[in-house]
Amino acid sequence: MSHTVHFNGGRDARGHLDTRESKAKYTIDSCVIACPPHPQHGGHSSDRRLQVVSDQLPPEIDCLRITYGSWDHGHGEYADVANALEWAHNRYDQCGLFGYSFGAALAIGVATTSTCVEFVSALAPPQSIDDGSVVETTTALYNTNIPTQLIYGTQDEMISINPTVEMLQQNASSDKFDIRSFPTGHAFQMFLDKVGIAVSSFADNITNSERKYSA
Repeated sequence: MSHTVHFNGGRDARGHLDTRESKAKYTIDSCVIACPPHPQHGGHSSDRRLQVVSDQLPPEIDCLRITYGSWDHGHGEYADVANALEWAHNRYDQCGLFGYSFGAALAIGVATTSTCVEFVSALAPPQSIDDGSVVETTTALYNTNIPTQLIYGTQDEMISINPTVEMLQQNASSDKFDIRSFPTGHAFQMFLDKVGIAVSSFADNITNSERKYSA
């Protein structure tokens, strides 16, 4: 079941909130905000990668798939993600961020500067947005303390993820970062279900451990 929600900020950004039809069976206490790829290349809330992640999430976790407002070179889009997080934080006990490509960098940027994010999962993030004035991915991840998942394609023809992966492998503690790769290009064709399962498992592990700790 999905319905449209609107965020503050005056940019006409919106989201599609996916939730289970039978809420009575579950305690819905968590939400993943899913950030699409570059809006000038067709990125929106119906992106296949976002939909697969939403479909795979456990029933206790809703998914808010967002569509950015008008193009603003990453700055306005960053604000859209932050506003979506604020919307979700006011309604859920736990919030995480997921993003693909351009959206992955935004998810990293917002997650690593927020105090209300439990985790971030980034699928094929670029090194930066707007030459680093919006987000510089490697620096943001180096300085973060939240659980982080990085998924990339070893045959990615669009971005160079190696500097980020090398930094994480050299500096990451095993309980802080989950680094996964698939033998595929930037679109993750033929691997979408595996990506969805990986993100779902990561989100469930983090939020479920918090539920047990709070119980």
